[in-house]
Amino acid sequence: MRVTKKSTVMLAAVAVAGSLSACAGGEKPDAPSGAAEEAAVVRPASLTELAGQMQEAQAEATSAHFEMTYGGELAESTGMTGTATSGDFAMGESAAPEDMEMQMTTSAMGMDMDLRLVDGTMYIGMGSLTEGKFLTATFEELADDPNMAGTLDSMTSMDAGAQAEAMADAVTSFEHVGTEDIDGVEADVYTMVVDPTKVEGAAGLDESTAGQVGEMTMTYKVGPDGLPLEADVVMDMAGQELTMDMAFSNWGEPVEVKVPAKKNTVPYSEFAPAG
Repeated sequence: MRVTKKSTVMLAAVAVAGSLSACAGGEKPDAPSGAAEEAAVVRPASLTELAGQMQEAQAEATSAHFEMTYGGELAESTGMTGTATSGDFAMGESAAPEDMEMQMTTSAMGMDMDLRLVDGTMYIGMGSLTEGKFLTATFEELADDPNMAGTLDSMTSMDAGAQAEAMADAVTSFEHVGTEDIDGVEADVYTMVVDPTKVEGAAGLDESTAGQVGEMTMTYKVGPDGLPLEADVVMDMAGQELTMDMAFSNWGEPVEVKVPAKKNTVPYSEFAPAG
């Protein structure tokens, strides 16, 4: 099987990191009482409070559908303008990737990708590039691949509280800017500006990448129940603008992810790169 490993891993890493980075995680908190569920959500005054609010709400809902689109000069130059990523995820005992189930499809750079995550195993289908098969690998196997090390660090640090703490010194502004009607739901809109060079730990970028990224403007649109409805990111990378817009729906709806038939899988360890 002759596939360019660099492009395959890059597409899989971007798609997985993009979808999971929006999912607040860590250990799921105890379910709130009925009275607490019905109480109005207090409007957060900081990123830490907002992350905690979304974490609790997502842990209660456990599942959702998401869609992501890309824009800007960087997306246009890399052939990602007009492409979209969509999928569904369900959390298990925690929101860590190993305990999640997810199915996601995306089309970018002339490649169609079908990525699935079940019981800690990733299944990566790249259409004709993988001859209709799925590459399979555990997180432990991917951790041994230097091309995936940074992505796995971010994927395995989905604790919203830890991420908020890591970003605390990097947030140069945080503001509630009003409300917006999203499909009949009045959502609170929060914006923040982040200096990526100051983000600590696994939530941050590696030094070489951070040096190419300018300030990031992040916008969260959160419903009255604390669940995120939209999350938008605008950043400058190597002098080109990149936008990523995510939308969430179907919170709490059942999610079923089918594992590909064994005959349609190829171990990642047998993956023969072309460079």
